[in-house]
Amino acid sequence: MRNNSPQRRQPSTLTGFWTGYYAYDLTDDAIMFTAWLSEESGRVTGSVLEENFSIDQAIDEYEADILGERHGLDVRFTKLAIVQPPEISSPLRYHGDVDADCCVISGVWFFDDPSDWTGTFMMTRISGDLTVRTTTQNISHANGDERDKD
Repeated sequence: MRNNSPQRRQPSTLTGFWTGYYAYDLTDDAIMFTAWLSEESGRVTGSVLEENFSIDQAIDEYEADILGERHGLDVRFTKLAIVQPPEISSPLRYHGDVDADCCVISGVWFFDDPSDWTGTFMMTRISGDLTVRTTTQNISHANGDERDKD
């Protein structure tokens, strides 16, 4: 008997839309975020959007750019705030591990100053290559492509 269920090819890069949280050490505070990552030849770029919980509540959301790299399962990136008006912001470092399916990243975050805040983070892929493949597959079926039949 042939299995007609679609085969899921696991993503080989971090490219996609992610959701996650970061938490502060020694507190129960966790901040949710969404991120768009793009990976090409191990270089990781992207952006992050999260609710603004800072003392200055002039804006509701906080946006940052990501620049980093992935070597195998090791992921390292720096998050830099996009602030208006432009001013110097402290780079926030993330070091983590991605699972073999490139769908979950977890690890630690820290500032360059060891006396500053530190914590943990976890993020989960919510879209990526699979969306494109599914759309292409649906178009093939809609056009009468019957290759998957016995």
